[in-house]
Amino acid sequence: MAKRKTTQPTIQGDGAKPKHLAGSAQFTSIQASTNRAAIYGTAVDFSVDYTANDRLEMIKRLRYGERNCGLVRQILGDYVTYVCGADGITIQCHSADGDKAAIYEEAFAEAAKQLDLSGRFSWVDLQRLPLRGALRDGDSFGILTTDELGNPKIQLVEGHKVGNPEGVPVPEGMIDGVRFDSVGRIVSYNFLQPNKVSREIPANSVMHICEQDYSSGARGLPLLQHSWADIQSEDELLKLEMLAVRNDSDFTRVLHKQGGFVAGQLKDEMGTSGSNGETLARKLGGKLAVLEPGESLGSLESKRPNGNFVSFLKAIQSDISRGSIPYEFINPSEAGGAALRLIAAKSDRVFSRWQTILIERFIIPIYRYVIGTKIANGELPDSPDWWKVSCTTPKRLTIDAGRDAAQDRADVELGLLSMSELYAQRGLDLRTEMVKRAKDFKFIKELAEAEGLPLWMLYKPGFNWLQDGQGKPTATEFQIAQADGSLSSPDQPA
Repeated sequence: MAKRKTTQPTIQGDGAKPKHLAGSAQFTSIQASTNRAAIYGTAVDFSVDYTANDRLEMIKRLRYGERNCGLVRQILGDYVTYVCGADGITIQCHSADGDKAAIYEEAFAEAAKQLDLSGRFSWVDLQRLPLRGALRDGDSFGILTTDELGNPKIQLVEGHKVGNPEGVPVPEGMIDGVRFDSVGRIVSYNFLQPNKVSREIPANSVMHICEQDYSSGARGLPLLQHSWADIQSEDELLKLEMLAVRNDSDFTRVLHKQGGFVAGQLKDEMGTSGSNGETLARKLGGKLAVLEPGESLGSLESKRPNGNFVSFLKAIQSDISRGSIPYEFINPSEAGGAALRLIAAKSDRVFSRWQTILIERFIIPIYRYVIGTKIANGELPDSPDWWKVSCTTPKRLTIDAGRDAAQDRADVELGLLSMSELYAQRGLDLRTEMVKRAKDFKFIKELAEAEGLPLWMLYKPGFNWLQDGQGKPTATEFQIAQADGSLSSPDQPA
């Protein structure tokens, strides 16, 4: 019997031995197996793989999860809380002309109070709502527009309102509501109206808030889309387990057939002619079960939920949060001491990334639109660098404020950290805080002079050593006392 010839493709060289081509056999990751599910998909541009129907279905499911799953709602809420903070992200102008910079900041702060076109949302809301929409739906939008008086305004638009026009041919270069030119620049966005009439708006008037995972993509992915299967499984398992616990609660007693109390054996021992259960219940002052011969009554001991279910549920929740935020950040009891610092650092980096997205794609464009419009209209003085700004974000995460504060002081003293950076880490602007501090000192000094009191009594009233002569001042206290003239004798500090 002749040997079967191989069908493996070969490369023929000049007199060299045939070489086998590398194929799927070289990579176990792509080998087919009956023990694993098949992987479906294509290796094409993400904008082709991620269709409008896929996106709308994801939006529907993740909105359901936000409304009905506590873990989903907590993750989204934590993102918004730590990215925007209670007071939102603030803007500082860095124009070389300090007076004009202060004018621009004041003008924007005043305009920000009424930036929403609908008049419903504050400046903090204008940050919080599009961020939450981008996390939940994959992306959200803001339109730079004006009101009837020509004042700059912002119109918020949710992701499901942007897409290809309906009932008409799709314009050339448009992918799911985003129109590109020949080199991949975004030209415009198509906004869907309730009457199915589309409105195409130039890209320079639209702010698109999303996190792009693919350079070939037109739209963003929801933060938790990869976990939806686990989210739905958790929801269903919790409902089934709660149903089982409720059913167990409905049956508090179990009737056994192996012997027991026999009602017919009761005699007139209770001073009554009858031996039925109602009569005995009245005599005994409670409820009494009347059993047949051979029956007994016992309590049901429910074993739901058991410890394995709780552990299994934690595993599902951990997988849900993976890829969005560390599970230990949501449930700190699951991590101990040293690990918490790493978890806080990882979470802080995640929030910082979304702060950057919100700042670059939304906040700074709004500032430049508002201030630029006012300068063009002659409402504000012009400056060649009016557009140079930075943003102050909420205070950075920390789990040991005392340790971090001590390290910050050491870094400032060594020149490793500037005062501006230190204030920014705490969600503060150096210039604003220094102005406040100067005003505070001026007020304290004037009040002390007006009341005839030494400065230390208002600035640091704990200097009891100057009042009763007990103890010695610290070096800092000694210097302050010397500066304000409240130290009558040059006693040395302790």
